[in-house]
Parts: sequence; structure tokens; C-alpha cells
Amino acid sequence: MTLSGWTWPEILPVFAAGAAAITALYLLRMRRRQVVVPFAALWQQVTRESDTRRLWKKLRRLLSWLLQLVLLALLCAALGDPRPESWLRDPQTIAIVIDRSASVAGPAAGEPGLTRLDLLLRRARAEIAGLGPTDRALVIAAGAEVEVPGPLGRDAAPLLRALDGIVPGPGEADLGRALALARAALAGQAGGRILVLTDGALDEAAGDVLAACISGHVSSDSPEAAAIPCQVARAGGPADNLALVAFAARRYPGDRERIEVLAEVHNLGDGPASAVLEVQADGLVVGRQAVQLGPGERRREVLRELDAARTRLVANLSPGPGVDPQLLGPPDDDRAYAVVPPLPPFKVVLVTDGSDLFLEAALLTLQEHIQLTGIGPAEATSHPSLAEADLVIIDVGDRPLPDPLPPGDLVIFDPARVAPDAAPIRGAGELARPFLTEQHREHPLLDGVVLKDVNLRRGTRFATEPGDTVLVRSLGEPLVVLRHELGGDGRRPRAVLALGFDPRQTDLPLRTAFPILVANIISYFEQARPGFVASVPVGPSRPVAAAEIGLGAQELTQVEVRGPEPAEVPTTVPVDATGVFRLRAMQPGIYRVRAVDGAAAGAEVLVAVNQASVAASDLHDRLGELPQGALAGDAAAPVPVRDEPLWALLLLAAVLLIALEWAAYHRRVTV
Repeated sequence: MTLSGWTWPEILPVFAAGAAAITALYLLRMRRRQVVVPFAALWQQVTRESDTRRLWKKLRRLLSWLLQLVLLALLCAALGDPRPESWLRDPQTIAIVIDRSASVAGPAAGEPGLTRLDLLLRRARAEIAGLGPTDRALVIAAGAEVEVPGPLGRDAAPLLRALDGIVPGPGEADLGRALALARAALAGQAGGRILVLTDGALDEAAGDVLAACISGHVSSDSPEAAAIPCQVARAGGPADNLALVAFAARRYPGDRERIEVLAEVHNLGDGPASAVLEVQADGLVVGRQAVQLGPGERRREVLRELDAARTRLVANLSPGPGVDPQLLGPPDDDRAYAVVPPLPPFKVVLVTDGSDLFLEAALLTLQEHIQLTGIGPAEATSHPSLAEADLVIIDVGDRPLPDPLPPGDLVIFDPARVAPDAAPIRGAGELARPFLTEQHREHPLLDGVVLKDVNLRRGTRFATEPGDTVLVRSLGEPLVVLRHELGGDGRRPRAVLALGFDPRQTDLPLRTAFPILVANIISYFEQARPGFVASVPVGPSRPVAAAEIGLGAQELTQVEVRGPEPAEVPTTVPVDATGVFRLRAMQPGIYRVRAVDGAAAGAEVLVAVNQASVAASDLHDRLGELPQGALAGDAAAPVPVRDEPLWALLLLAAVLLIALEWAAYHRRVTV
């Protein structure tokens, strides 16, 4: 408390003089008048009874004297006009930025049963309680999306209520937007100050933004914004955490009734950890695996040959027997979702002159899961099936290649035989009677394919470029090459497989390796096409290609998004010319995306959204040592009253004492 009226040197003499006067009045003896009575013996008896209560009378007079001194002290204190220091300082405006990323759901240090967010909210409440009558504050919640639950104001009650609604969210804290919002709110305000409450487990981008705010090098060009001080208060805890950082599912192209599930577990703590990984399909457990990981270890678990009758998968990490649940860290990264992607027929177009019956027969055996269309060389540039083809196989013998080539994935037999310069993978010379001496056996295109002792009349060696994969060589010369490049439209990537021989001029079609090679080619390109992306990372705005989630993008301009379940509030999102829309997925779960228009109008697909960020699951404090001025001290002590002057309360107390004295006098307590 600080006196804003009279000072103590001015008050003490007044109090001393008043106390002396009151004491002197109490020391004066009452002069009694003499009265002659007719019977003295009777009055002597009354006098003796009064003497027995003399001590009690003295005590009553002492109580009355002390009461008067207290009354005098209250009046003197009112002259001093005492006020809390927070009332006398210059007005302040504080922006409280609270980190509500996934990491603040972790346990707090030294506070059993409390999370880091609990400690941050406790500090925020202390800051609000210590505001003076002229101070103002606002509350900003910084998660994957920035919110302002407590707008700028002087009243503490709505700010405290806003703190009750702040909960941890998935993903990382967008401190860049939160601090920009804080600077904008404090621009032009008196005594502006930014207080960042965090556990320090920030990603690199958020750490850089916070460091820039602390140092004063803000992105704003305004001198007022650059002068706003920024301080940090931290609440850390143990860094133990196991997280599901990847979870995906896919169908087997050769067996559409079976699926394969992949889950990746990362131990982000500093010690060994163990847990039980359980995979459920529509509520039924389809797989369970115990995992043990060392510090920092990352492990993939693959569940193969699962029944594909159910399309929604959920993976859960749970503590094993005798394992402390706190070692698993926050719960958001212990659960992940996946959707078994649809697998429509794989559309294959074969451009052929009709003379390679072995190739056609090998493709016809795969018609259970491919849609095969055969066209002649004359139609190779205009046939409508080329626009929808997933893979185009060109086998035109000694004819020239189509010009232009289709823009998608290509498999070309002997592309440089006639016009070497027109081939996507150019030829570097002809090979007479080549031998297949070397092959890339680990590549999935050659899985189970044995090319030993295959006879070839002629072949073409290729001129490779950096990034090309040479699958087969003839005495060191590239004979089969795989290249990934931009397609003919210049936008979408494509793969080109060039085989430097004509199957008609070899005995390969007579061997079992040929149908295996053709099946491997179909499986390779089928698994590489969009649609096997099983999940989208959580975030306020994520670009998603409609084709990648199995939704036809032709003439599509709008999609309707619902989720996560059980929430069913639809949102209409525009789709750009490239078939990409932005998905606002703030919570992990299963989302439903429906085409509003276009060729696939009414079609609906499921999309899984997960917290896939390792930075969001890492509970280590990555802020490091901060400058001394950047560390926020203790919050100001709360004041007993908000706006009323204390001298008025002191006068009210004096009035109450006078009333008490009056009541005591008439009740003959102090008489």
C-alpha cells in the first residue's frame, strides 16, 4: 500500500494529538455532588456492593478508550488515502498469449495430476487478478488456429471465464499469427506488454518468431509495434512421450479383398518405453502388437493380409502391464485414423499393331482388376480412352512412336528403335544380340523375374540422366530404364518405363518371367497412383488434391466437407482449376468429402486426419536459454478491492464503530 494523500509525517502528529486529547478526557475524574440522606447505614451497604464491581468498571472504561483510539486511527488513515501500488502505476495493457498446442497436455513438473496447461492457466489467472483499475488485458489462445476467447477489457470476470474454456488442441502453436494479433491489439495502447505462456516445446518456426518478438525485431514497420516488450513464462515437465506418427492402409492390387496396414511409432522421450499397439476396424480388433523402443527410436509395424470388409481403421497406443500411463505423454498422438482407400479399376490402354499376342494375353489374365482398352497406332493421339488412362503401354514394333505422347504414365517397348530423338528416354546406340547380364533384383518391377539366358536378336542402349533407375543392363549398357519426370501437361509427375527391345524379337514371351514382369508393371504403377495417401495432417488449411483421395476432379468446382464424426456440420469448399481444395481439419478423425458438381457429382469419399507432426509430439523444451529481460517475473499481487477508494471504506469503518459505541452505551456496556 502507498499513501496518495497525507504522508506519514503529516498523519502521525495528528494521531498523537488526538490520542493525547482522548486519553486526557478519560483521565479526568468525575466530580460527584454531595447529597444528605436520612439513613446513612443503608447507603453504606449500597456503597460496599458497588466497590466489588470497580474492576469491571475500569475495564469498561479501558475498552471505550481503545475504541476511540481505533476510531481516530481510521480517520487519520483516511486522510492518507492509501492505495495499492498497482493503482498508482501508469496504466498497462497486457496481451496474454497462451500456448494450447498438443504438448501442453503433457504432465507438469512437480505437480502430480496437473498438466502443463493447468500451470499456464494458473499464471494467467494471477496476471488478471493483479490488474489495476486502469489496466486492460486480452487473452489469445495459440493453437493450430489462433482464437481470442477474452477480448480487450478492464473487467476481470469475462477474462477469467475465457480461461476456463481453453483446452489443449492437436498440432503445433501458430505463434506467428498469435503474436501478430497481439501487436495489432496493443498498437497505440498505453503500457503495452506481451506475455507468452508456453511450455517451450515449440517447433522451429514458432521458436524463431518468439525470439524475434523478444529481441524487438518484429515484422511490423510501425515503431510503436516494434517497441512493445515481449516476455515469456514457462511451465515445463517430463519429456517422456510415445507417438503414432504415421498410420496408413492400402488394398492389395492383386487381391482387392485384402489390405495392408502400416503404423509407425516414435519414442520421443529420453529413456526406453513400451506400449501395446492395437488396430481396430469399425470397433473390432484386427491386430495387436507389443512395441518396445529405445530413446529416440522410430519403428514401423506392418499388419498384412487383413480383411478389407471394413473401411475405417483406428490405431491406439496403450500402456502395457505395469507401465506408467504418463510415459505415453499427451493422448492426442496416441490415436490415429486411416481409411481403406477405394480401388477403382485400373485403366490400361495398350497401343499396339496387333502382332504381339503374348503381351495381350498377359494383360488379359489381369482383367479382374484392370480395365484394358486396345487401340491401334493411328488412334494413339486422339482416342478418348487416353484422357482417362492410368497407364499407357506402347508396343508398335517398327512403327514410329505417337506424336505427341500421352501425358500420363508410360511403358514403351523399344522406344528409340525408329526415331531415337523422339523417345522420352533417348537411345544411345544399337546392340546386336545383347545378353541380359545384370538386373536390379531388389526393385519391385523385377520381383520374381528371372532373366537369365534370355535370347534377344537386337536391342537399344539408353542415354541415362541423373535420377534414372537402371533395372537391366547388358554388359554394363542400360537396357531397361525407369525415369520419373513431369508429364506432357508440364504439371503432374509421371513415370516412364523404357524397355530397349521388341518382345517379338526375343524368346522372353515364352518364359514364365514375361507374365510375371507384366503383372509387376501393372502392380507398380497401380500402387504409385494417387489414392494411396491415407491421411491428411491436422491444420487450419491443408491443400488436398481431389484425385489423391479418390474423388473425380473433372469439372469439379465445389466439395462439401463434413466431420470429424460425430460432428456433421457441412462446409462448402471451392476447388481450383487443378482439382485442389483446402481442407480445414482442426481435429483428428474421419472426414467425409462429397463432390457437389462435376462428372462425379454426389460421389463421397472418406478422409482420415491425424496429428502427424513429430514437433507437436516432442515435449522437450526447445527455447533454450532466454535473455534475462525476456523472463517474466512473478505476477502482481491481487488487490482486495477493484475500483472503490480505500479512504471511503475507512470512513465507513469509522461510522460502523460509532454506531457500535452508541449501541454499547445504550445497552449500558460501556457506561
